[in-house]
Amino acid sequence: MGGVIRNAASMGTYEAEWEAHGYCGAGNVRELLDSLTGRSAIICGNAHTVFEDLKEAEAKLQNPVIFGVNDVGMYLPRMDHWVSLHSDNLGVWKAVRWLTHREREVTKYHSSDPRPYIDYEWARVTPMFALSGYFAMQVAWMMGARPIVLCGCPGRGVRRFFEGTPRTDFNYGDGGHNGDNSVRQQVEHEMERLPDFKAAVRSMSGWTEEFFGRL
Repeated sequence: MGGVIRNAASMGTYEAEWEAHGYCGAGNVRELLDSLTGRSAIICGNAHTVFEDLKEAEAKLQNPVIFGVNDVGMYLPRMDHWVSLHSDNLGVWKAVRWLTHREREVTKYHSSDPRPYIDYEWARVTPMFALSGYFAMQVAWMMGARPIVLCGCPGRGVRRFFEGTPRTDFNYGDGGHNGDNSVRQQVEHEMERLPDFKAAVRSMSGWTEEFFGRL
């Protein structure tokens, strides 16, 4: 389960603590690997279609595991795992959720960096997706969930559920801004590298629906 992995940030090496389904990394997540084998997962992103997508996906799946991504986790009525690459923001979002969900809150919190309020640190995942929604998809894959259904993760510059208009500085891989092309190319490259991963994913809307197929 180990191996020397090159760390692109420091150009050094470190000993991988775990390997799973084409990925490796460090952090206290070994117990999670393949823990969702036999379960389906829904990834709830921030696009304005997320609640409609979620309702449709839940109607088609039996007792899916729910992953919330970033802001939407404050509003989901049920959520098993909350994933974000914005580890500092996750602490604030958690505090908001606890105002209304404290008595029944069983959510586990995941990020790539350690914080006191984060249960699982997916450190130095190699390679790690650049967007939190795709990172959550990656976490579900390493945890063994099949299928993995994207809701509100269209991979396009649509408005987020809390906005009246789309943001103007980023299109989530849809081209036109710095970083867009690299985000989409990373997804395409990883799915070419790991075709079983691509076959396990479905999406309810947008470019990701075209790329992965619909549930």
